[in-house]
Amino acid sequence: MSVGTSEAISAPEMERKLMLLVEGGLTPLTDLDALTPPLPMLIAYWESKRAGRTMPAPADIDPTEIPRLLPYMAIADITYEPLDMRYRLMGTRLVEMGGVDRTGTSIREGHSGERLEERLAALQRMLASPGPAALGGRLDWLGRSYRKFECVHLPLSADGERVTRLVAAYAFP
Repeated sequence: MSVGTSEAISAPEMERKLMLLVEGGLTPLTDLDALTPPLPMLIAYWESKRAGRTMPAPADIDPTEIPRLLPYMAIADITYEPLDMRYRLMGTRLVEMGGVDRTGTSIREGHSGERLEERLAALQRMLASPGPAALGGRLDWLGRSYRKFECVHLPLSADGERVTRLVAAYAFP
């Protein structure tokens, strides 16, 4: 079977092309109730802080209120010109699984080429419709494609309209 051409491609190449078609290798997860713990805990915390607004403010989120989630959490500031996000916090479990502490770095510093474009496109989609965004995938960019993950990104806004920060949690089922 081929994708857009008459040439046959190998099964691994087909799988790679299909993964790129689905959120650049990241699969959207639509059933938030079926997410792996601790992701539902962060969603519940975010919802409690949202208090009827589209999204909570960054000042509403206090990681010390949710210490059990800290190892699985990331918090990142969003910039728009150019589009990027810079990590303020990377939990110890994320550092352990990723093999690097990205605190203080941006996705532009951590990725390049096709992988960077995929991540920026996913970020743009999240920012276009603020709300919980859950994704699943594999740690293939780390040479750990055998390792699956799920994550949820939750928007925060300093002015109530534009996303200025993301709080996220990752699980490794």
